[in-house]
Amino acid sequence: MSGYLLMIMKAKSYTKKNNIDIGNTRRIDLDWLRVLAVLLLVPFHSALIFIHEPHVVMYVKDELSSSFLNQFAGWIHGFHMPLLFYVSGAATYFSLKKRKGSQYIKERFLKILIPAIAGLVFIIPLITYIALAAKGDSVNFGQHFINFWQFRNADLTGMDGKFSPAHLWYLLFLFVFSLIGLPFFSMLKKDRSTQFVKRIIDKTGVPVIISAIIVVSVLSASLNILGDKNPVYYFLLFFTGYLFMMDNRFQQTIDKYALLFLFTGISCTVILRFFYSLIGNETVAFVITNLNRWMWLLCILGYGHRSLKANNRLLKYLSSSSYPFYLFHLLLNTIVGFYIIQLPFSVGIKYSMIVMLTIASTFLIYELIKRIPVIRFLFGIKK
Repeated sequence: MSGYLLMIMKAKSYTKKNNIDIGNTRRIDLDWLRVLAVLLLVPFHSALIFIHEPHVVMYVKDELSSSFLNQFAGWIHGFHMPLLFYVSGAATYFSLKKRKGSQYIKERFLKILIPAIAGLVFIIPLITYIALAAKGDSVNFGQHFINFWQFRNADLTGMDGKFSPAHLWYLLFLFVFSLIGLPFFSMLKKDRSTQFVKRIIDKTGVPVIISAIIVVSVLSASLNILGDKNPVYYFLLFFTGYLFMMDNRFQQTIDKYALLFLFTGISCTVILRFFYSLIGNETVAFVITNLNRWMWLLCILGYGHRSLKANNRLLKYLSSSSYPFYLFHLLLNTIVGFYIIQLPFSVGIKYSMIVMLTIASTFLIYELIKRIPVIRFLFGIKK
């Protein structure tokens, strides 16, 4: 706590000295973070194959389990979706710098909603069909496709063969967030609103604002809405991504205290991992869990901004392929996992094979489909 108090005490003097507008610059680090977050989905989903806990949804499961992969997946789960929604909000700031509101909505419709619908029709039924096949169900795909569109009594996981958005829930949320957020973002684009925000930062200090956002996010996370897919919580992160792009002092403060965020994140992780049973209070455990998510998010934003500066061909390729990679990775991960778990190898070998083959096959699929105009349109793939 003393570190946070010191951070707040230094807020005004630090932020006033370093008020640099980044509105007209391209945030290369955010491109890298988005790419790495998407690639990280493969190690994450591959780890779920070896976790037997009933609440962990994965469409194929090995008979073998791994406590290490359980902890690894739990650590990724803590910051991964917050990072994606934050980066999406930050990207919205730059998108609206060069687009009118109507153009932005059209782009969201073409690049998010249509691919999400196409994925629900062409990708998710295949995944849930493999899930049933892994359980020994012999239903043919045509009948399964019909059954997939049963919404009544569906648990939305797809494990029962009925409707599920699976990983595409992120795209559906993102489209709705774009619609809801646009009036606020349009208002914040005005010079008067921008200056008002800067005056608040001058008087309050960036660390105080960041701390307030963390408190509000913890409160929003306590709302019992859609479990770990709480839309209020994720919209706040989406909005925060936009807000932090409005003034460079946010990123500068995150950079300055990145080590503090790292230390706090490690401390929270150790407490939750080794001393959870000793906490004895669910509210305290809940607060520590959500503080842990924020500390890792801020740590990644800080060290990512410091380190991820290369604007090269690799970034250009990965950036253009990251969206279709997100769409198709779970299908390829499920297919690869279905066959690999049948092999007589250890967890470590199976896991490594699933990760490598999934990444390779997903990029291969991308290279094939990006050359087909109809598929390119349906899945929002850049030409």
